[in-house]
Amino acid sequence: MTKKLYSASEIAHMGLKGLPTSRDNIRARAESEGWYREEQTGRGGVKWVYEIPSRYIGNAAPLERPPEESSIAGTIVAGSSAIDLQKLQMVETVLEEALRARGLVIDPERRGAVVAFLYDYAMKGGNQEGILMAIKALVA
Repeated sequence: MTKKLYSASEIAHMGLKGLPTSRDNIRARAESEGWYREEQTGRGGVKWVYEIPSRYIGNAAPLERPPEESSIAGTIVAGSSAIDLQKLQMVETVLEEALRARGLVIDPERRGAVVAFLYDYAMKGGNQEGILMAIKALVA
């Protein structure tokens, strides 16, 4: 089973109940609770990525973003409560594995747009094979 690791910023933007909504507070919580973490090296340097403890998974609140960011989020817009967390996690997992297999890193702003696009595709009936084909086209 592949562990899914997220940056503190990604976790903060998930809106999980019981967790802070700022990057720095997520880092502090992870440190104080001893979350599993790994160091990742990418274009921007070195960063920590964390495994979210299971007690926080499934407690997702709606993803909320400032209005100026909603234009890159496709059908995931501020105030939306119709987020299918399992599909979103599947998209993230497939994307992460595809990027890792190709040795690629996407900057956070572009990654958010890619995840939103793939999530929208998955919500319209796209399967993992189709998502992999879309990822190949996006990173080609």
